[in-house]
Amino acid sequence: MFLGKRCQFRITFVGRTRYTGSKCSIAVGGGIGGSAVQSSVPDMRTSALAAFASQLRSWRQRLGWTQVEMGMKLGYSASLISGIETMDKAPTADFATRCDELFQTPGTFVTLQELVAREAYPAFFAPVIPFEREAIRIHGWELGAVPGLLQTEDYARALIRSGRPMDDAEEIDRLVAARIGRQEVVRNVKPPLLWYVLDESVIRHITGGPAVMGGQLDRLLEASAGPGVVLQVLTFAADNHAGADGPISLYEFAEAPSVCYTECYGGGRIVEGRAEVADLMTVISLVRASALPERESRELVYRIRREISD
Repeated sequence: MFLGKRCQFRITFVGRTRYTGSKCSIAVGGGIGGSAVQSSVPDMRTSALAAFASQLRSWRQRLGWTQVEMGMKLGYSASLISGIETMDKAPTADFATRCDELFQTPGTFVTLQELVAREAYPAFFAPVIPFEREAIRIHGWELGAVPGLLQTEDYARALIRSGRPMDDAEEIDRLVAARIGRQEVVRNVKPPLLWYVLDESVIRHITGGPAVMGGQLDRLLEASAGPGVVLQVLTFAADNHAGADGPISLYEFAEAPSVCYTECYGGGRIVEGRAEVADLMTVISLVRASALPERESRELVYRIRREISD
């Protein structure tokens, strides 16, 4: 059972090398045919960002364009071009796609951007990024913060800044860009269904101040009013519930078995075993049963939004 071993750490890609480590250690499966490695691998992070910057600069110089001219062709500012070339700013998925189209290099910049984005996260979370892109349904139970796929940029910035007081502005910008870049999946032609249950503390806690939190609640109301997003709230008044052990995300795929991701402080764990995935789906279902229905959940979010404005 999941209870009692939620912080035992294991990270794996579906069908790839598997590593099982000690409690909340940091480990990540290698690429296809690769072996497991430990630590966040800062050298890889530098090389991926450097490779993108080098390719961008090389293509620009080969075509004889200034940063202003390239920015106009890509639809971005010259300052962003400069920032990416000097590795002070991280490229987004949209920026990479436009580069491949402009330079007729299908997949080159997109692949490099995916590496940069993955390396912006701790090693224990990096394998989750492709799960988000490939899933047809994402089920989640969140106790501490709004799910990353529904965060506003200001909320993400406040959340990241609060946990990294020693990081400079450039590093915070890079982490925020990577998190917001994950939201490309919800803007796809066929985005995954998102079904989240949030603990009431998530929408009560004023992250970033009233203006920032108000904007985040507006985002939740907007997203849950449209198709593809189901939002429920587990209130403080709810009876005992099954989700006290921690947050859970479950990813369903069209042609592959479902996987789960659970997290504890300083580490995470991906679960592939069918029996345990079923156990975790049961936990999510029990939390849903204890939570407010969808309409009442939206009404609570709206009431809290008004309280912040008053």
